[in-house]
Amino acid sequence: MTRIITQFFFIMVLILNPIFTTNIIFASDSNDVEKTKTWCISLIGKSFTDLSEVKSLLLDRAKNAIIDDLFKQIVLNNKKASSSMQKPDIKNYFANSVTLSDNLEYKNGNQFGEVCITVQAKILSEDIIQFMPFNIKKSYCFFDENITLKTLKLKTKQQAILQALYDYDERLRGKKTEDLLGLAHNIEYIDTGFSSTEEKYCVDVNFDVCPVEINIFKNIQISEKLTFQKTETPVQSELYPFLEATISKKFSIRQGSVQRLIEQLTTSNQKEVLSFFLERIDSMISENHQNGIYNACVVMANLDNRVLLQEKNQIISLYHQLKKNEDQWQNTLIQLRGIVDRLKN
Repeated sequence: MTRIITQFFFIMVLILNPIFTTNIIFASDSNDVEKTKTWCISLIGKSFTDLSEVKSLLLDRAKNAIIDDLFKQIVLNNKKASSSMQKPDIKNYFANSVTLSDNLEYKNGNQFGEVCITVQAKILSEDIIQFMPFNIKKSYCFFDENITLKTLKLKTKQQAILQALYDYDERLRGKKTEDLLGLAHNIEYIDTGFSSTEEKYCVDVNFDVCPVEINIFKNIQISEKLTFQKTETPVQSELYPFLEATISKKFSIRQGSVQRLIEQLTTSNQKEVLSFFLERIDSMISENHQNGIYNACVVMANLDNRVLLQEKNQIISLYHQLKKNEDQWQNTLIQLRGIVDRLKN
């Protein structure tokens, strides 16, 4: 009779209002978090095909519930957590960091027709750290006489955040400004104003970043880039190392890179090369990366006119921008002047 009743409990359909209990433990010998959860459902009416279907349902519901509890406990309850931490991709990343024990316990519940499962889960301290926001500080000065004071203040503040993010992870360089600014939270500008020693507007900025958010952002960028390469510009994967080397800040990497890149140029990949450099010019100027800009201009001088003409206005604007500090950009201006002369003919 006991066996018949037990089987009867397992062949009835799910209804709402599950019953569950939770136990959270912070392991004493580490910052890992372990959790045990019992999840129960009542079954009534329509039969399942077999017991494995019921077990699978119980496990799926319990797993989701235990992840939800851990996510709330570790991430959402953090007072410094931003609203962006509630995004589905953050939750999915967290779920993949949780390890579920193979030690599962199935049993009948206390109520008629009720069945339960007890599961154990754990998330390691090194994974938890990925979801903990931390503060970044940066001092930055900038000046451009061709823009209004309002624009100067805004651009300096934006560049301060961008430069701080580049310091955190160099691979963020070259990504869209609006996307990168979205990675900074709880932004605070402490000291702002013109420098007393030089004609530049300066800011000191504090803001929070969350490692997992940056990791997800980079993964999305990589995924989009690979898709783009596969469907539109398969040559990009071959050129990218050559392009990166020409503007590297390390002489050992930069040495000989220009000639190697020029040797790779074809009629079909020149537009890609030009876009790569022009997208990074502003960042290199703000960092005073003279070697990178010079190398970029040397390569651009080897591109066909038909390609350069597509970005004629931006190239001429770059020339006039650097010419304001002619002594500083003397060698680069020689390369740019030759390009501009070609575009005017």
